Amino acid sequence: MMRLMKKNILYFAYYTAIIMPLMTLYFYSVRKEFSGAMVMFQGLWLILTVEGALAVNEKTEEKSHGYDFLRILPIKDREIVLSKFLIVLCTTIFLVVFNYILYLFIPGSVHMYTIGRVVVLLCALYALVLAGVSYIIIFQFGHSAFVKFVWAAMIISMVGPIIIYENIILKTDTDLATITEKLGQFFWLFWIVIPLCGLAVYYFLFHTAIRAKQTARG
Repeated sequence: MMRLMKKNILYFAYYTAIIMPLMTLYFYSVRKEFSGAMVMFQGLWLILTVEGALAVNEKTEEKSHGYDFLRILPIKDREIVLSKFLIVLCTTIFLVVFNYILYLFIPGSVHMYTIGRVVVLLCALYALVLAGVSYIIIFQFGHSAFVKFVWAAMIISMVGPIIIYENIILKTDTDLATITEKLGQFFWLFWIVIPLCGLAVYYFLFHTAIRAKQTARG
């Protein structure tokens, strides 16, 4: 399975390596103060990076007939699917950590930092679910169906961060303090329950993708 992961991780690493400097430059250029616009951009960037890397990788698989080649090898469907899901998970965790590290170099209020961390976490969980659904579509219906899905998903994915932006950018410091206080009161919900539920859904999608892969093979 490690050979499968090495083959796929190159595309994820390459795509992420292109986006990360752009993200860093953006934060550096507007580093005067951490704002609601930056929170929105962080969430949107994370979602599009994960799904974009997945789309690039799968386009390569389609062109090179990668899945057809794997069928003649003594590799189980579970290993193929697991390698895909693990790479997405590792990439998402890396991007979350990278976003949090950026906070160390940008001045801003404690309230905005707290909200930003929660938004990044929620967008990361959404990116995992979106990736899981993408693989199910790829294995069950093929690359053409995935292309149609990914464009629709990308457009829909922009709605969440924009809504967050609209509800944060216009808030006063007092409003932000109230939001932060609420987040503190429900610490267990945002930092324990929701992440565990998100990972549970991702695990369920993983097993669903295995069944879809086996059905397609059959």
